[in-house]
Amino acid sequence: MKLRAPIKGIFFDAGWTLFYQTCEYWWFPKECIDPHLFNGIPDDKRDAVLQKALKYLDDNHLILTEEEEIEQFKTVYSMISSDLPELALTKQKIDTMVHEQVSGTYFCFYDDTLPTLKTLRGKYKLGVISDFWPSLKRILKNGGADSYFSAMTISSYLGTFKSSPDRRMYLHALEQMKLPPEQTIFIDDGVENLEGAEKCGIQPVLITAKPYPESSDKYPSIKKLWELLELLP
Repeated sequence: MKLRAPIKGIFFDAGWTLFYQTCEYWWFPKECIDPHLFNGIPDDKRDAVLQKALKYLDDNHLILTEEEEIEQFKTVYSMISSDLPELALTKQKIDTMVHEQVSGTYFCFYDDTLPTLKTLRGKYKLGVISDFWPSLKRILKNGGADSYFSAMTISSYLGTFKSSPDRRMYLHALEQMKLPPEQTIFIDDGVENLEGAEKCGIQPVLITAKPYPESSDKYPSIKKLWELLELLP
């Protein structure tokens, strides 16, 4: 599939596009917990508690500062501790989990991220559209990627998500980029997110770098970020 020229702006998702997670649960660092205690809990009970905690995060997603982000995850991990006393989550352990989550310890940039961004810089305006929290800015800075982006749309600042029926994230991104949507593309690992971008006129590109990726015959697809260089018209 071909992208329509001219393209003057490129939006990137963050997770599974610029970087990947090294822990099993992106918001719940199971690696901080005794695996025998975790695996000893019946799956249905454990999954119900984690889903409840995830719903709390989704329902309270308007977060503007890292301080608020820290307090939110303290609440979430305390909820899990209360509902799953088998995990023996002490205050010290909860503080460690919060630090690991907000510091981005379990995120690692792909090897081709910075070289690809360096090649694209100057030829295109670059931006980020991500379902994340304020700590994303620091994660990008620590990875040496923040200086490449002139536009950044992070879901927690708007209290919505990419897959939401409303289009605030994409409209916010376009407003920052100051380009008509048909002159921009968005790279994301989720088909539903790309459908939302397409409804706003942005050209979608599916990236399949994560394990067990989504697939679609509807959109151009790349396996690695550097393949974008060959896809661009």
